[in-house]
Amino acid sequence: MAVISIKNKTKSGSLLVGNTPFELGNFESISTTTLTTATASVTFSSIPATYTHLQIRYLAKTSRAAVNDYAKLEINTDTTTSNYRSHTLSGDGDSVYAEAHANAIEIGGFPGNTNADMFGVGVLDFLDYANTNKYKTIRTLDGFNQNSASAGTGYVALQSGLWMSSSAITSIKFTSGTSSNFVANSSFALYGIKE
Repeated sequence: MAVISIKNKTKSGSLLVGNTPFELGNFESISTTTLTTATASVTFSSIPATYTHLQIRYLAKTSRAAVNDYAKLEINTDTTTSNYRSHTLSGDGDSVYAEAHANAIEIGGFPGNTNADMFGVGVLDFLDYANTNKYKTIRTLDGFNQNSASAGTGYVALQSGLWMSSSAITSIKFTSGTSSNFVANSSFALYGIKE
């Protein structure tokens, strides 16, 4: 199929001919953790303040004996629950849910251990994480598919979180919301984004 360049109206078989390539920004790997045993929490610490944004990508599940689980975030070892808020819009194929969470940043997309082969995935963006003039905003997209007779349905969610501190983010900790462990082969990767 021929494509016409918007810039110079030339016809070509390539989307990029005559157009400036679109670049997603400069992603740099900071740290990756892949669990070899069940672990209660995963922490990224000593995060440098040299990027514009942060992104965490995960492939994970917990040991909870249920279809689903969730994680809580703790930033900079801040245990003052009133500093955290989050909102979730989710669906499971049958119903849609909207929730507000006072006193926590809750992240879904973590299946429980009812199906050994199913892991959840998610992408978390920490916007302007090093800016010391504003509170920190987190957005997520996560989910998993457990559409089997023994495990129930799937799950997908859009979420937002707020950490009410103007401090730069230097550490991020994940723990299960039900005090379960993250199972072996769960993986968490932290990236810095330069613009």
